[in-house]
Amino acid sequence: MRRAVIAISLAFAVALAVVVGNRMSTEAMAVVVGVVCGVAAGIPMSLLILLVLNRRDRQAEDLGYGQLGRRSASYPPVVVIQGGSPMPNQVAPPYYSAPVAAPEPAQRPFRIIGEE
Repeated sequence: MRRAVIAISLAFAVALAVVVGNRMSTEAMAVVVGVVCGVAAGIPMSLLILLVLNRRDRQAEDLGYGQLGRRSASYPPVVVIQGGSPMPNQVAPPYYSAPVAAPEPAQRPFRIIGEE
């Protein structure tokens, strides 16, 4: 059953390619062939990149490095505690509640061009 579905799908794809190929202009066919060749040229490079990255990750695991590239066993956890209030022997500066009045903005002189 599975072989029959694959054979029918393959026959349909070939028939569709022949029908579309006969109706396309030469310029459109050149574009399609260029796209197919470009994709086919990119596949080996993508596989090579995946192979190199997989090998690098495997070597990092063998050396004991974690996902971040650091040795996971040699660094202790780091705890950061933020202080919320000043030290008890230090005096905080006084807070002024009176607002300071802002100076009035200066009026800009405007000159209208073309006016007498």
